[in-house]
Amino acid sequence: MAVLLAATPAAAGPAYPRFTSFLGVEGAFDGAHLSAGVDATLGSHVDGRGMALRASGGTGLSKFRADPLLPDRIVEVTQSARLLIGWRESGSWGVATLFVGGAMEGRRIVPALPDPTTGLRYGPAVVLDAWLKPMDRVAVQVFADYTSAYRAATLRLAPGYDIHDGVFVGPEATLGFHHGTLRTRLGLHVTGLRLGPLQFRLSGGWAMDRGGRAGPYGALAAWRSY
Repeated sequence: MAVLLAATPAAAGPAYPRFTSFLGVEGAFDGAHLSAGVDATLGSHVDGRGMALRASGGTGLSKFRADPLLPDRIVEVTQSARLLIGWRESGSWGVATLFVGGAMEGRRIVPALPDPTTGLRYGPAVVLDAWLKPMDRVAVQVFADYTSAYRAATLRLAPGYDIHDGVFVGPEATLGFHHGTLRTRLGLHVTGLRLGPLQFRLSGGWAMDRGGRAGPYGALAAWRSY
């Protein structure tokens, strides 16, 4: 999977810290994924706009059966990385950052069967990370990521309602196309939980992967600004 941390590290509100680090982990019925990264603000952004940098990476492991007639499952190991520069705009409507840069996507399977979608590939990438506020106490998280490396793409939409002090609760939907497979996530999220300097996002629901397989998933993301 691609690095999926549109949990608002780059779009959390009107204040723009110098650095924001983030970490995320997801477990699903067929495997797990870990991602991490850092955003850096360039300049003061006093007028709500300016340049930003993002460096992120992730790795995942999953198991699947290539043929229903075969008893053994294949282990898939993936890696993703992004090095991006972007421009941020904000206003009463929310905040959005459009990034461009380079990407790495890697995949290997065990046992090493013939497969055209294995190995490391590199290519340009474009990422949109937004926190939109269409009405009072309502926000919509939007995350879109595309790279020519394996033509990997991800789209996440997660509207939420502010139930108390910046904690948003609502549904989420994620579509991902990676290494020739379509994966979807439909669930619920809680975004904006706080513990000291840390903020958290919890989500969970139902995942659907290759071959029509389906099962539960759960995810935790945390971030801290400096």
